[in-house]
Order: sequence, then structure tokens, then C-alpha cells
Amino acid sequence: MARIKFRFRSVPLLLLILCLLGFGLLIPALGLYWDDWPVILMSRLQGARGFWQFYQYDRPISAWTYILTAPVLGSRPLVWHIFSLLLRWATVLGMWWSVCQLWPAHRREATWMAILFAISPSFLQQPVAVAFSQHWITYGLYFLSIGCMLQAIKTPRWFWPLSLAAWFSCGLQLLTMEYFIGLEMLRPVFLWIMIGQRDRDTRNRVLAVLKAWAPYVVILIAFVIWRVFFLELAGKDPNRPDLIYNLSTQPLAALLGFVQTILQDYLHILAAAWAQTIDPAQIDLTSGFFLFSLAAALLGITMTAFYLLRLEPATPSLDNQDKNWNKQAVILGLIAIFLGFLPAWITERQAIEGLYGSRFSLAAMFGMSIFLVAILEWFTPKMLPKVILISVLVGFAILFHLDNTNDYRWSWINQRRFYWQLNWRAPYIMPDTAILSDGELFPFVGIYSTTTGLNLLYPQPPEADSLSYWFYSVGRGLYRQIPQLISGMKLKPTFRTFKFTGTSSDSLVIYYEPSEGRCLWVLSPKDSNLRDLPDLTLSVLPISNLDRILPQPPQEGYPPGDVFGDELDHIWCFYFQKADLARQFGNWQEIARLGDEASQKGYKTDHYREALPFIEAYAHTGNWPEAHKWTMYLKPIGSNPELVCNLWRELSNTTPSDPEKDQKVASALEHFNCLP
Repeated sequence: MARIKFRFRSVPLLLLILCLLGFGLLIPALGLYWDDWPVILMSRLQGARGFWQFYQYDRPISAWTYILTAPVLGSRPLVWHIFSLLLRWATVLGMWWSVCQLWPAHRREATWMAILFAISPSFLQQPVAVAFSQHWITYGLYFLSIGCMLQAIKTPRWFWPLSLAAWFSCGLQLLTMEYFIGLEMLRPVFLWIMIGQRDRDTRNRVLAVLKAWAPYVVILIAFVIWRVFFLELAGKDPNRPDLIYNLSTQPLAALLGFVQTILQDYLHILAAAWAQTIDPAQIDLTSGFFLFSLAAALLGITMTAFYLLRLEPATPSLDNQDKNWNKQAVILGLIAIFLGFLPAWITERQAIEGLYGSRFSLAAMFGMSIFLVAILEWFTPKMLPKVILISVLVGFAILFHLDNTNDYRWSWINQRRFYWQLNWRAPYIMPDTAILSDGELFPFVGIYSTTTGLNLLYPQPPEADSLSYWFYSVGRGLYRQIPQLISGMKLKPTFRTFKFTGTSSDSLVIYYEPSEGRCLWVLSPKDSNLRDLPDLTLSVLPISNLDRILPQPPQEGYPPGDVFGDELDHIWCFYFQKADLARQFGNWQEIARLGDEASQKGYKTDHYREALPFIEAYAHTGNWPEAHKWTMYLKPIGSNPELVCNLWRELSNTTPSDPEKDQKVASALEHFNCLP
């Protein structure tokens, strides 16, 4: 039986499979995060006009990416995640194509570089699919331009079509976003290597490089002039070159900080990012998810090793060419890392800082993959150790990415639970209502994104100039204005083109901590006796106005299923939210019906706040045995017994006399050691 051999034409399939293993397995369970939410809101409510206005604040031309894609892809998260993954794969293919043209005798090594580039653990925001689709489009355009530029040199008869494509994609990617502008300065290095394959004379080579580079220099200079001198943003430039300003005002401190940043980010992308994939604490043989991830990692290791060991060698006629490729690769890799990070460094940002800092490593991933393979080549000429090491890196990276993606999966689970519970509790909230919480609700989201999520949950007034709802994290500065909030202050927050106008007296205060196993609580001033609530929540309870909630939605179709998915199963929190809504309007019969149905399904609660509507409803409908039974579910230790005592005293005083009532009241008071 002949040994299986893989041709280079099969490399794209390998890269696609690795992308699927690292980033695609959990796609059906992922949703919307961070800047995904504003894009979806604009797509549904404003369209092209909204995108142009929204991106006037930093990257006005970048709106084209969503103007073209949003109408086609719609609002369903699954579609965006598939699209973003395919964009990542296409970008990896563009990188592989470009490197193969640089060193045609080392296409095998170019494949290794593409593998490390595809699975790099330095960028952690692939699940933020809508927002980062724009980055992958731009990155893909960059490699399309590089690949077409190199191919135009190799095939003179196609020079003009390829050059036009290279020039156009170069200009478009620069106009879209500045993330990859540093890599533009790699072009003369590419050209030097490429032209050197056919002309070794230094003078001729320099002239040829300058001639080929000239159109791209013109495009780059034109962009910089436009960006610095002519572009008028709608607000303060969020990407100011602060490093340049600081170097001119405090040169020593700025230079020292710059060198430190360089060392930190280089060490991170070349070593620390890979080291973080090896976490012994992650091993949990009792976890189904870990075993699933481990199986995917082992599949990635086995498949990568088997494939690379049987990948065809370079064309024999090219074996003696590019003798200096290894040295070239080391130099190119180091320069590419520097230039990839440079745009972030100039704005005094870096990859190792902040929850979303890893996005600044995107452009540097290209240089990282080249440098690591080149260094690996220097360490050993033997094939097997290199293939094993690359395969093991792939396996650990897959394990790491799946664990990271699982955190996003849980964020989406909790987001969906929150939005559906809020809709059950508040079928409609009157416009111009602020929603207050002590802090942010979800990881990987943020307060502005939660705001846009709320405005997708309910129908918006037609042709409205402002959003109907705004989410506030009291701990994010608002705590300084609590006296003004209580007395009634105007609320006029803005975020780019999004704005809101309301008053603090038209607010709802919420508490949501799913990690504690509790439902969403929409609170009222009467909840001030709950010990579970954070101090900041308690401080703003007086302004929580349940009159902002209406029992019926004004129109069908909300929450939109394409955004929030199908309605969640009616488990305990459904019954609590519906009961709490009915309690607001004094509908005791409906609460009793919900309680009976919940009991039939085996649902109960040990928390006073979630049992309260049912205990009250059964008491007011004369079903004292059920009121007593629901009370007995509560934990005397851990809950606040005094709350239960006060509740039963109140029920005793406000309900008609009944011998059975007297018995159950006495039993409840005795059970919770209530003082006379």
C-alpha cells in the first residue's frame, strides 16, 4: 500500500479544519458581545445612515463593511459567527499565499507559519464576531494586496490587473481601519526578497524595489495626509498619537515607557501567549466540557502531525534557491512584530493591558508566526521534532481557545436568561426609562452594549431621535450623584450617535447575579429590607418606579427571535417573573395559578424574595396550606427570619379571619422563632 502524500493544494483544507477545531465547535452556542450589540441595533433600526454617522467618531470609511454585510447577514448571531470564522480562514489563506511566494522553495515551512498564525493564542476575541468581522476583512485585504503585488512581479503578463487589485485593496484597507497601517511599511522588505530571486545585483535590486513600491508609498502618504490634516471626526479622536506628543514634551520618560512596552509585548506574543495555553489547573477529568476539549485538542495534534509528515516537499528544482531564507525570515518576523504593534504603541496601548487588549496583537501575529518557525529551523534540521512541537502547540492552543470560548458561551447564556426574564417580568417598559444596577451585568459586554441590547428587546417609537432605554452601572461614577438621583435629576447620556433623555424618577432598579442561582429581580422601594442587595443598589431603590412597566406589549414580534433566540423554557424563573408581574397589579388568582403549575413541575425556592409573591397570593386567596408550604421551603438560617415574621404578621392582620389561617400563622411564626 502506497504511503499517503498530501499536495500543497490541500493546505487550505487543513487550515479550515484547524480553524473549526479552535473556534468553530461552540459557534451554535455563541451570541452577541461588546460592540456586536450597537452594530445589530443600527442594522435593525437605522441602516446605512446609522452606520455612516456612528463611525464618524473614529473611522468614517469603515462603515462600508457593515453597509454591505449587515443587510445580507441579518441579526442572527450564528450567521455572523460563521462569517467571521470564514473571514479568519480567508485571511490565513492570504498570509499563506503571500509567504509561499516569498520563499517558493520553502512552502512546507510557509505552511507551518500559516498554522501558527491561524491558531495563535494571542488574540482572544474571535467570539466577538460582528465587531471583529471588520478587522478580519481589513486584514484579509492587506494580504490580498501583498499577494497580488508579489504575483504581479512573478507573472508580468498579468501585471496590470494584479497591480490594480493590489493598489485598490491597499487603499481600501488603510481607509477602513488603522490597525494594519504598520504592516504597510513591510512592502519594501517583501519586494527586496521577491526581486532578489531574479536579480542579485544590488543597484538593480534597489531601483526595482523603489519602482515597484512607489505606487504604494503614494497611497500610504495620501492616506496619512488625509487622516492627519483633513479628516474631521464627530468627536475627540480616540486614536490620537499620544506617544509622539509625549516624546516631544517629556522625551526621557516617554522613551523609557516605549522601550518597556516593546519588551513586554514582544515577550507576550512570542512566549507568554503560548505559555498561557498550558494550565494544569484546567485539567478536570470529571468535566464533560474538558473531556470534549481534550478530544478536540488530541484530534488537532494527531491530524496536524500526520498531515505535516506526509506533506509533499518543495519542488526539487527550487531546492537550491533562497539559501538565505532562514535569515530573511528571522529579520522579517522581528520587523513585522514591531510594525504590527506600532499603531497601538503610538496611541499608548498594548496587548497585555485590559480585557480587550489582545486585539492589538492581531497585526503582530503575522510576524510571530514567521519568527517562531525560522527560529525552530535554526534549532534543528530534523523534520520530526519540528512537526511534533508545532502539533503540540496546535493542541494546546485548541484547548485554550475552547476554554476561552466557553467563557463567552456562559456570558451569552446569562445574557439570554436576563433578557427573557426581563421581558417576562416587564412585557413593555415605557420609553425614556433608565435601568440601574450596582455594576455591569455580564463579562465581555459593557454598559453601552447592554443599553443597545435593552433597546432591541422592546419596540422603538418610529423615527425616534434618541434611544428609549439606557443602562446605568451605579458603580461607574453615578454613585457620586445619588442625592441628586433621589431628588430627581435630568439624565442625558450619549454614546457616539446614541443618546437618551429622561429623569431619574423614571427608573427601574434591578439586581441580577446568576452565579448565586437567583433570578433577575426588578426591585421597588419596598425591597429595602433585603439583606442580599449590595449597598449601591439599596441606595438607589427609592427611585425604582414600577409604574414604568406595562402588562402588555404594544406590538407582536418582541423580543426578536433572530437576536435573542427562541423563548427559553418555562422553568422556575419564568414562574417567578410572571408572578412578580401579577403581584405588581394585585392579580392574586393568577399568581396562585402560576404557583400551582410550578409545584406540579417540581419547582420551588428557598429565597424569601422569590417566594414572596406566591405566599401573599395563596394567603389572599384563602389557600393557607399552600402559603404555609411555600414558607416552609425557606431557609431559617441564611434568609432573614425577621422578613418572614413581618410578612406573616401582616398577612394575619390584612386577611379575613379563618381558623385554618390562625393555625398556619402560628405554625409559621413558631418555625421562624418570631418574637411575640
